[in-house]
Amino acid sequence: MKYLWMACLAAATLAAQETPDQREARHHFVLVSTRAAANFRSADSIDARLHADGAVLHPQLIALRLRIEAALSEARFDMDERDYPAAEDALTRAEALLDRFARQIGGY
Repeated sequence: MKYLWMACLAAATLAAQETPDQREARHHFVLVSTRAAANFRSADSIDARLHADGAVLHPQLIALRLRIEAALSEARFDMDERDYPAAEDALTRAEALLDRFARQIGGY
C-alpha cells in the first residue's frame, strides 16, 4: 500500500510537461490506485477483525490483491517508458481485478 501512495506522488510530479495521452494515463492511474488503496484498507480492517477472532482472510483475496498490485506496477512501468497503450491495458486489467476484489470484500 505504501508503494501505491508513492506511485501517486510520482505521477503527480510528472504532470508539469505532459501530452493529452500522458495526462489521460496518469489520471486513470491515480483513480485506479486510489480506489485500490481504499479497498485494500477495508480488507486490512476486515483482516484485523478476523485475526482477532482467530480466522484469516481468504487466500483468494490475498492473491487478487497481489495481482492488482502487479498490474498497477506494470502500468506505472509502462507510463515511465511512455508506452501508454500498454499502460491503459494494465490499468484496465487492474480495474477488472479490483472490481472482483471489491465484490468479495463487500465494497463498492
